[in-house]
Parts: sequence; C-alpha cells; structure tokens
Amino acid sequence: MSCCMDWWDPETAAFAEKIPCSDCVRVEADFVLRRQSIPDGTIVRLGNVSKSFGRVKALDDITLDVQRGEILGIIGRSGAGKSTLIRCLNGLERPDRGRVEVLGQDIVPLPERRLQLVRQRIGMIFQHFNLLSARTVAENVTLPLKIADVPWQEREFRVQDLLSMVGMSGKASVYPSKLSDGEKQRVGIARALAADPALLLCDEPTSALDPETTLSILDLLRDINRRLGLTIVLITHEMNVLRTVADRVIVLKHGRIVEEGDVWRVFTAPEADVTHRLIGGHTSDLPSAIRTGLRNEWTRGTDLVLRLQLSGSAAGNPVLAQLTRDLDVLPVVLDASVQHVQDHALASFTVAFHDPGELLARRIGEYLASRVSRLEVLGYVQQLA
Repeated sequence: MSCCMDWWDPETAAFAEKIPCSDCVRVEADFVLRRQSIPDGTIVRLGNVSKSFGRVKALDDITLDVQRGEILGIIGRSGAGKSTLIRCLNGLERPDRGRVEVLGQDIVPLPERRLQLVRQRIGMIFQHFNLLSARTVAENVTLPLKIADVPWQEREFRVQDLLSMVGMSGKASVYPSKLSDGEKQRVGIARALAADPALLLCDEPTSALDPETTLSILDLLRDINRRLGLTIVLITHEMNVLRTVADRVIVLKHGRIVEEGDVWRVFTAPEADVTHRLIGGHTSDLPSAIRTGLRNEWTRGTDLVLRLQLSGSAAGNPVLAQLTRDLDVLPVVLDASVQHVQDHALASFTVAFHDPGELLARRIGEYLASRVSRLEVLGYVQQLA
C-alpha cells in the first residue's frame, strides 16, 4: 500500500512527519465529523417495555432514558431480566409491547434490513470476547467495517486508530490464541468501536477477568467514555464494576425496575431489599453463626449489633474512638471496609456491644445516629465469644 498510512505512528496515535495524502486527510475529517454528529440529549428511551417467554415475564413495564455520555449500570440477580433488556436495546429481542427508541427512532417495528443499519450505531462487548480465532487482531477489528462496506482507506485509518486507543497497536498481526484474556477483551472493545457507534452495550465485560485486569478494562472504558462522549449501558453482577465506572444504576427484580438513581446515592442509601443484598447490605456479610442468631428484641445477656456508614469527608472521622471516650463502651468490630464510589469515600463498620441493656443501647443508638451518615440496627445476638 503506497499511502501515508505506512507512516502511521502507533505511539503517538498520529501520522508521522510525512504529509498525509488527500485521501487520508478526507478520511480523518469524515471520521471526526461523524463522531461529532451524535446528538446531545437522550440516546436511548424505553417506554413501557414488556417481554414474556411463555408464562415467564422477563421484562415488566420498563421505562427509562439514557443520556448521551452516560454510563448506566444494570444489576439484578440471575433471571431478573438484565440480558433480555440489553438484547431489546439492539433489536435481538423484540418486546411484546412498548417502544425502544435509539437515537430517536423506534426500532421495534423495523424490518430486519433497516434494523441492521441501526445496529451499526450500536457496539457490543461480550463476556467471552467472541473473537474469530482464524483472524488476526487487525482482521477481527476490521470485520465490522467490511460488513458495513467502508472504503479501505477508512478501514486502515480506523483499525490503527482503535488499536492505539486500546493499547494493542503492537499486536495487529497476532492471532487471538496468543493473547491474554485482558488483551482479548481490549480487541473486543476495539471491534465494538469500529463502526463509530453512538451506543456501547456491555454484557458482563469483566466477569471472565482477574481483579487486576478488570480494573484496567474499566479504566479503559471510562477513558473511552470521556474521550468520545460515548454512551455505555453495562450489565454486571460485580458491585466493584458499578462503583468504579458507572454514573447511574438501575436495579431489576423479576423484570421490573425496583430502584434507580445516581450510583453514589444507591450505594450510600439503598432503598430496595434486593439492592441491600446485592451490595452487601443488611446481614449478608456477617459470619453465619451471628447472622442466624440475630433477634429483634433485647434479652439479658445478648449483644447489640449495629452497622455504621460514613460517607464523604465524614469517612475519616474517629467515631468509634469518640464513642468509647464519651459513653465508656468498647465496641467489637465484626467487619470494616472503605470503598470509593464516584470519587467519594464510603466507610462501613459492623460492630457489637456486649450486653448493653436497653437504656445504654438507646444511648449508643442516639449518639451514633447524630454522627454517622447511616445507622442500621441489625439486632441482638447471644454473647459473642
């Protein structure tokens, strides 16, 4: 190929000193204009969407909007409807009723040929990468562009640009069998971005990865989101994924949205019982001997078990030390953690107080309630060893 593409520099993600030819200048300009053509406002709108499989209602009257540049996380237990919802977004499933609008167009009534055109604006990242083993990294990324009949000049530009973006520019001629799982997912991300989508759907994108690789992939997704203004809808069962990358979260249960809101709000003040359980609330993180022995009423010889939550700047306050000084009690720490959600600190402590009696238990509760972000009385348990 005798073109300026031969002088592409993957380290700087730019053309080298040679003056680019007119074809490449046009290709780059066309690509930038298309990227900027994604409208502000609502990218996805679901209105009263329902979907059943026989007697099983997978989605039940789902209504939600997703704005441009937003990362929306979808969580729920197995069978909650997460996968069905994401398949409705790209037209792989058609709802029984309701509207699914992508870029202002209802895709539900579209014939398959027109639906394929809409899908070119929707990228998809899979749990198990779905790379073609007989094709190189570059060929895997090129495939969506060939299907869309993109001219070869633009294909070359896009592939090199994307491989540089995901940190895989040195692996263009390598086959998937020679890649680590993290590298395979990076190629999957590049392939999903090949057609310059307005919407990126992620189906458990990190569940097959180790924790360190998961963080690197999440950092990459967040970087892509910020650089391109790309809208991302992500389903996951990993709470760390939501804490790290999502802006907003919806919680599904039996096909219905039971909670929705900013990630920071949902993690600090979950309202639905299923949300509590999914993020480790209530008693799910206690030892089984304590969890099964909890009672609602105090009796002589039982220990009071509380969960305290401190958020933001309050997360660094020595609340337990102050409690010990002021009330002359000694809390036993059963569980403690500090997390970061949307750049906010969130500290959580589960503590027990030895046989405090009703009066002291009330004083402890009142003291802590005025100093912590959230206080839960988990119950009373027979004295801890």
